[in-house]
Amino acid sequence: MQTAFEVLGLRPDADERAIRSAYHQLAKTCHPDKFQDPAQQQAGQQRLIAINLAYEQAMKIAASRQTPVAQIPLQQAKDWARKLLERKQYELALLQLSKAEGKDAQWYALQARTLVGLKQYLSAHQAWRTAVHMDPDNLAYRREALSAEMLLRRSGRLPRRVISQLKNLFRK
Repeated sequence: MQTAFEVLGLRPDADERAIRSAYHQLAKTCHPDKFQDPAQQQAGQQRLIAINLAYEQAMKIAASRQTPVAQIPLQQAKDWARKLLERKQYELALLQLSKAEGKDAQWYALQARTLVGLKQYLSAHQAWRTAVHMDPDNLAYRREALSAEMLLRRSGRLPRRVISQLKNLFRK
C-alpha cells in the first residue's frame, strides 16, 4: 500500500506548499469532468478520491512536524515559568522551560513544581531528585523532594526501586 506522499508523488519530508502544488496538479489530470467516457469518469472519480485522502493525510503529517524551537536564555525561561506558575498555567510554564538554552538546579526545581501542579508526581519526584543532585546543599530542594515522595506514595504509584534509591540518597 502506498503512503500519502507516494500517492502524491512526493518525498516524505515534503512541506505544505509542495503538497498543495502536487495535489492541484494531480487533481487537474484526473478530474471526472475532464472525461466524456463514463468508465473514464468513474476511474477519474476513484483516483480523485484517493488523491484527496492522500492530500488530507499528508497535510496533517506536515502540520504536525515540529519546527525547531527557538532557544531563550535560561534566566528568562525561568522568570517566565515562575510567572506562569503563579497563575497556575502549568502547561505554558513547562513550554517556557523547554525553550531554555540550558538547565540548572533551579530549572529542575521549577519543572518539578510545575509537574506537581499537573499531578505528575513521579516525574516531579525525579525532577526534584535531579535538583538535589545538582545542588546537594540546598535543604529546600531536599524538603520538596521528600514532599514529592509523599505525594507519590499517596497516589500509590511509587515503585519500590525509587523508594530504595531515595533512602540511599538521603542517608548520605
